[in-house]
Amino acid sequence: MNTDITALPYLCLSVFICGSIFYKHKQPEKTMQRAIPTFMSLFLLAAAVTAHANLGKLETDFNKQPAGDYMLDKAHASVTWRVSHLGLSLYTARFDKMDGKMKFTPATAAASNVEFTIDATSINTGLAPFNKKLQGVEFFDAEKNANITFKSTKIEAAGGNKYKMSGDMTLRGVTKPLTWDVTFNGGLYNGYMQAHAVGFSAKGIVKRSDWGMKEYIGVVGDNVEVLIEVEFLQRPAAQ
Repeated sequence: MNTDITALPYLCLSVFICGSIFYKHKQPEKTMQRAIPTFMSLFLLAAAVTAHANLGKLETDFNKQPAGDYMLDKAHASVTWRVSHLGLSLYTARFDKMDGKMKFTPATAAASNVEFTIDATSINTGLAPFNKKLQGVEFFDAEKNANITFKSTKIEAAGGNKYKMSGDMTLRGVTKPLTWDVTFNGGLYNGYMQAHAVGFSAKGIVKRSDWGMKEYIGVVGDNVEVLIEVEFLQRPAAQ
């Protein structure tokens, strides 16, 4: 008999529901409360087993990835940045909203291109008043320029799984060239998303004064290190 392992979480959920009904009618409330974590643990365990079964084998060879159009997996993407504060620490914050797409041609990396947009209003320092200050005209001027955009113009192999990605970044309405150090982390088939997924890490140094962000230089560093972690999902081929 062939068993579809993807049905495991649903089977456990059914058991959980039936068990809950049984305990509700047959057992004291405290007994039911003790049983619920057990049922939920079974459900989560089955879901984890299913997740493993739905994943393909990780392939770290850049050239063995399928070519095509990819979209950003927003659930698995992050943008953090850090900058020197008084020379004492690297102050770190993030942006919570990002979108992007990629034309991926592994056989000829130079033919690939990437575009992404970061929502400047989604800056997150962990302190709401400071978020508002950084969104103001002294810094990101997010009310007038809500989007930070990047469009690649050149991608070069740099040895192994390393690449240099150059392009144009628009910040505060000013467009300047920027180069990222990119690492290809690997790719695999993501059964949950029904798509091939590839992952990258990227680091860039933004000289903020080049984009008109000149406040407090000397107290706060001019060079801002931006760290991006992303996964892209292959779009279905056009029918």
